[in-house]
Order: sequence, then structure tokens, then C-alpha cells
Amino acid sequence: LNSFLRGLSDSDDNTLGLKLGDDPQIALIGHSFGGLTIMKWLEQYYGENNNIDNQHNINLSGVALMCSVPPSGNGPMTMRFLRRSIRDSWKITAGFVMKKAITDKSNCRDLFFGGTENDNGISDEDVERYQSYFERDTVATIDLGDLAKKLPSIEAGGQSGR
Repeated sequence: LNSFLRGLSDSDDNTLGLKLGDDPQIALIGHSFGGLTIMKWLEQYYGENNNIDNQHNINLSGVALMCSVPPSGNGPMTMRFLRRSIRDSWKITAGFVMKKAITDKSNCRDLFFGGTENDNGISDEDVERYQSYFERDTVATIDLGDLAKKLPSIEAGGQSGR
């Protein structure tokens, strides 16, 4: 992420050629695991013990995290779901881990849209279209075992994310 962000600037030979100027303002937007990635980058880039060469500062104007994985990872949240509802936990496990949301229209609708077509205007054709996107996205995977070794991330104020 660091190299990419530095490449947005036109100030040196490592530019990506986007012609954004020498010191572009950058806003980072992360969803789900992308939010966790941004939190880890912020921790490394701005942390007290960073080892990144900050001679070329990145002009960060803001960060938006949408439905981000929390700093502690998904484990504690998963346990809260399990304690609250075994049925819902099973739906989530089947939909995500077993990838049923890709093939089971009902599971996909429950997890991502809720209700029926009459409730929210999401037709069966829309659900099938999203299922095709989910199937396409399964080629990008995250090594959750490796990720767990890097958690918790540090929250604002330097507190552990646990």
C-alpha cells in the first residue's frame, strides 16, 4: 500500500503516471478486510516504532472504513453471533465458509439483502447477478491464519484492539 500511495505523486521516477500532481491529497476507503488493511498500514506508517522511510510524506486527507473487520479480527464477533443465535451462526458459516451464498439463493438473500423481493426490491435476477460477483471474487483469498498472527491491530489512542 505504501508504494502504491507514493506512486500517486508525480514528484519522482516511481510515479504511476496518473498526473495527480506532486502532492495529491489522498483519501483511503476500505471495506471489510480492506478496512483492516488500512488500519494496519496506518499503524505501521504513523506508529511510534515505524521503520518506513517517511522522507516522502503521503498527503492523507482522510480515511473511511465501511463494514470494516474490527482491529481484533472477526473471531470475537463470530463468537458473539454464536452465543446469540446458533441458527444465524450456521447461516453465516454456510454462506461464507462453505460458500453457499454463491449457489443458494435463499442463503444469499438472507445474508446480504434480507426479506423478500417485495420487502426490498431485490429481484431473484439481482440476487443471481450478485452471486456471480461473489463467485468471481472467490479467486482472491485471505490467509486467515497468517492474519490472526498480526492481530490485534492498535486502535486510536494506542490501545490494543482486543
